[in-house]
Amino acid sequence: MGQATTGVLTAALLATAGAAAAQSGWTWSLYEGGGAITLAHEVPETDQLRATLECTPGQNRLAVTVYGVRPAAPFATLAAGDASATAQLEAVRGEAIRAAVALDHPVVTAMAANGQMTLDSGGRSEVIHVPRTHLAKLRRLVELCAR
Repeated sequence: MGQATTGVLTAALLATAGAAAAQSGWTWSLYEGGGAITLAHEVPETDQLRATLECTPGQNRLAVTVYGVRPAAPFATLAAGDASATAQLEAVRGEAIRAAVALDHPVVTAMAANGQMTLDSGGRSEVIHVPRTHLAKLRRLVELCAR
């Protein structure tokens, strides 16, 4: 198989993977109003959630919730870039865990810069990834929360 054929096959596979992701409906949505500001990784107009980042402006606190996970330990380490923070975990309705960190903590700054945060707890690691196409929403969340 020549390089041209391999390149065409690679492009076709990437296009198929991209189309499948778009058809699944998962996206990052920013919700403002009602006091709380939420960035949700969801399928809009459904109850399907993977993660939320939420705050109330002026409270200097960002709550990170991961759905489909049961707490395995009482504490978690949130990490982004070279920064990390230890936070108490709380169980949230059904199968979800939530940890909070100060909005001005370097882990939040690093996540806003690169779009990725890891929540490690009880030997389990959950990655929250906001793709480049949605980073403006993440940065808007941090900006609004800081007011």
